[in-house]
Amino acid sequence: MTDATQRQRSYWDGLAGTDRDAAVIDPRDRRGLKNAYLAGTRDQVFARTLAAHGVERAVVLDLGAGTGSAALPLLMAGQHVLGVDISLALLRHAQQRCCAAGGLFVLTDGRSLPLHSSCLDAAVVYVVLSYLVDDAVACSLLENLRGALKPGAVLVMIEQARVRRLYCEEGLKVQRSIAEWKGLLQQAGFASVQSSVVRHGRFPATPLIKLGLLPRFLWPAMRRLEVMVGRLFGVLPWDYAEVRFVAVAP
Repeated sequence: MTDATQRQRSYWDGLAGTDRDAAVIDPRDRRGLKNAYLAGTRDQVFARTLAAHGVERAVVLDLGAGTGSAALPLLMAGQHVLGVDISLALLRHAQQRCCAAGGLFVLTDGRSLPLHSSCLDAAVVYVVLSYLVDDAVACSLLENLRGALKPGAVLVMIEQARVRRLYCEEGLKVQRSIAEWKGLLQQAGFASVQSSVVRHGRFPATPLIKLGLLPRFLWPAMRRLEVMVGRLFGVLPWDYAEVRFVAVAP
């Protein structure tokens, strides 16, 4: 195990002691409302994109499954989910959360996937490759993933992007530009790479949601507004954006 992998594993193992949603989204969200909003946004993007590509009752990989936050809605929708992560502590949460729904979770080294070629119908990723700061390592993992996907299978990836690359969280994480993310996917052999902004990190409604000042019945409208703003303005120069990337295995 490399020092970088051990550092990442220790980081996520440490977060496993917090609330199981806070551990994989925002550990500082004490009320849990912001995490619920972001998780709902993520789940909606995954569900709609998979449905648009005809992925139904299929074998779906959740890369960086964490505590099973994204896996459970996929399982409830009838997908067969394999979740992988580098943190055993997080995967214990995932197993507890998803055991009744039948998810399978596997510990990995975070740099490769122990999977046969062409065994997956689809894959989803939520802010995982941002923690692979070495482009060569990220590309290698994406190549590995592309090989495990059946021809024509879709990858749905939400990652954080900026106008220019920025390292954060004491070097544990990198926010690449959209062009850099697309370049990694294309270099890894994916085709038909598309992108769209899902939300902005400092969208004005987010603090209101976090404080409980924006009721849940308004959340769907806020999600639509965030997508509209992303479509109009793209990634803002002073902020990061969560960007949906859709790529197809040739």
